Formats: sequence, structure tokens, C-alpha cells
Amino acid sequence: MSFLETDVLVIGAGPAGSAAARTAAQLGSRVVLVDRHRFPRDKVCGDALIPDALEALARLGLNARVLAEARPLGSLRIYAPNGRCVELYAQMGCLPRSRLDELMREGAEQAGATFLAPCALAQALDRDGVIAGATFEPAAGGAPITVRARLTLLATGAAAGPLLKFGVCERRPASAIAARVYVRAPQRFAVEHDHLCISYDRHVCPGYGWLFPGPDGVFNVGVGYFDDTKARPPTTNIRRLFDRFVQTFAPARALLAVATPLTDLRGAPLRTALAGAHLSRPGLLVIGEAAGTTYSFSGEGIGKAIASGIVAGEIAARAPRDTQAAIDAARTYAACIRSDFAERFRAYKIAQGWLAYPAVLGFLARRAAAGGYVRQQLQALLTETGDPSELFSVAGLLKSCLR
Repeated sequence: MSFLETDVLVIGAGPAGSAAARTAAQLGSRVVLVDRHRFPRDKVCGDALIPDALEALARLGLNARVLAEARPLGSLRIYAPNGRCVELYAQMGCLPRSRLDELMREGAEQAGATFLAPCALAQALDRDGVIAGATFEPAAGGAPITVRARLTLLATGAAAGPLLKFGVCERRPASAIAARVYVRAPQRFAVEHDHLCISYDRHVCPGYGWLFPGPDGVFNVGVGYFDDTKARPPTTNIRRLFDRFVQTFAPARALLAVATPLTDLRGAPLRTALAGAHLSRPGLLVIGEAAGTTYSFSGEGIGKAIASGIVAGEIAARAPRDTQAAIDAARTYAACIRSDFAERFRAYKIAQGWLAYPAVLGFLARRAAAGGYVRQQLQALLTETGDPSELFSVAGLLKSCLR
């Protein structure tokens, strides 16, 4: 067995892990970043970069690098179950996760982090109840690698296995299931479709579907449904739900009529609403989707995953090198995440419940199309300049009727 000593160990090199590694390394910490895959690697995701993601990338100093490769987009179209469309405006982008994650991993290494991959997590190092690193099995074989660290950051996504290994799993099943394909459209078609599109189509509601245009005429087309709600979609077979969506939603049908398939349908679990795992334990900070930083209702999670990584990286880098500091850092991180994000995630969870009532969504779309209060609230939600609990409440629904 080989041994490494470091200040900060980050497990998982997706957006949250790479953001944490880059942040901690820039602040002077020794950082080891480990992933079970060799990069670049594919990741099932919608690929959309909405304003919160671009803001987080700017904080990392990576937004210009990412936007140079992403397709720039200026609006989001949301389709209600009755087919009515609401268009909202903001600077956004779309870039396949395989490329986004590679750019972010490179950013972590350029800041000074050491990257190890492919290495599978074997077990946590637990010293009298305090996490002190982890042991990994190299995919190529050979001796296990033990990385000792004063703080460990867990950024392993929706999988329950790593959460169980570190004793922070509260709910084994994921919150949602999503699946997507990539297709390439003719240039003329791609140029005309310069917006993100999310559909709560009545044929899949309370599931949802999306069409996101990326670079080079490549579209990300997908569906998802939530597993942690009483309302159920017409089918929980993700392939059947996808087929239903692309057959009944007119923009999806038009796209697939002219597009060339590039991949098969691939699915993945999601963890949402800051639920399903403890945010921390002594010596360990849980970040990104492992902590449930994906929004209910929309399935968007890149921005908050990166933001959680930045918070964790800052706390980890500034923590003194002793056991009490590892305990304090865990408490501080959990408190910061709850303070910064909990109310917004709670509001989106309430909005998710509205998917069981297509008539309500149709009413809101009609009111938003007319302008006024609902449109202002939805625009503020997209740009994160408003309080999401204002619209997603009984009082908000009453205001929607009057204003």
C-alpha cells in the first residue's frame, strides 16, 4: 500500500469537486483530487449553464474559458402542460458535461491540485469518529493508495455507495431519474433554435422534458421524473417516458425529424432539495449532488454544485491543522450551506408538488404571458434576484390571480 499526505482530499472531479479543489489550492492548501474515471468522461446531464452557474464559474475565474466553448443563449422557454409558452431572458449557455468537467478539472490542476484517476473509493479513514482521508483502488491494479488528509470533501454525485462508506447517507434511493440523448441538427435548424426549452408536457407531467442546443448543432434532448413525490408520471419506465415526450411535444418531434442521433439514451439518478445525506460530519464536507444540490422542479444543479464546492474549498483551506478544527469546519460548512441555499431549495420543492396539478401550471403560464406579477417572479427566479417562496405559496397564487 502507498500513502499520500495532503491538507485537503477531494473525492469526485465533477463541477463541485473541481471547484473545491481549485479554490482550496488557490488559497495555498495542498490538494489531492481523486476520481474513479479517466478524464474526459461522459456524464448524464442537461448541460445547461443558467445564470447561477455562470456566476459561480466567474468566481472561480473560469467563465471566460467555458463560455469560449459553450453555445451562448439568451432565453429560456418554459412550456406548461396546456402547451402555453413563457419566454424568460438572461445570459446563459450550453456545453456538454464531458467538456465542462474537463475544463474545470484542468482548472483545478492549474491551481496546484494533484489529480489521481482512475481510482475507486475503497473505504474511509475514520480516526475516533473523525474522517481523516480515504483509501482507493487504482483501476489499473497495483497497491491500494491511502490518502491522509486533515479535511475530506465528498463530491461523488447521486450514488449512495460513497455516502454509505462515509456514514452520511440518509436516503439510499435517489430523488429523481433523468435520461438524455445527443442528436445533431442541420445548421439551419440549429441557428433558429437559440434558446433553452423546458416542457411540462401534459403527456409526461408530473415529469418534465427538455431541448437544450449546444455547440456545433448538437442538441441535448431528455426527460426526467421525481421519485420522492406522491404524484407519478404516466410511466416510470424512463425509456417509455422519453418516447412519449418526443412523440407528443411538437418542438421535440420537429427536431428529431431532421436530426441525426449521436448517442443512445442514457439515464442517471439525481439527488435534489438538499435531502438524502448529512451535509457533514467531523472531518468531512459533503458537496455537490452528493449533498442534494440539484433543484426540484427543474432538475438544474450545476450552479449550486459549483457554489457548494467554492464554500467548502474556502472553509477547508482556512481551517487550522488540528482535530477540533476538522470538527468546527464541518459544522461551519453545514451552517453556511443551509443559510445560503435552504430556503431556495425548499421553495423549489414546493414548486415540484405543483406538477401534480397541470391546471395550476397552465394558469400561471397564462398569467405570465400577460406580463405583470407572475412574469416578474419567474424572471427573478431565473436570475436569482427574487425570493422563490413568494410565488410558490398560497399568497403568491392569490397575487397571481389579481396582479
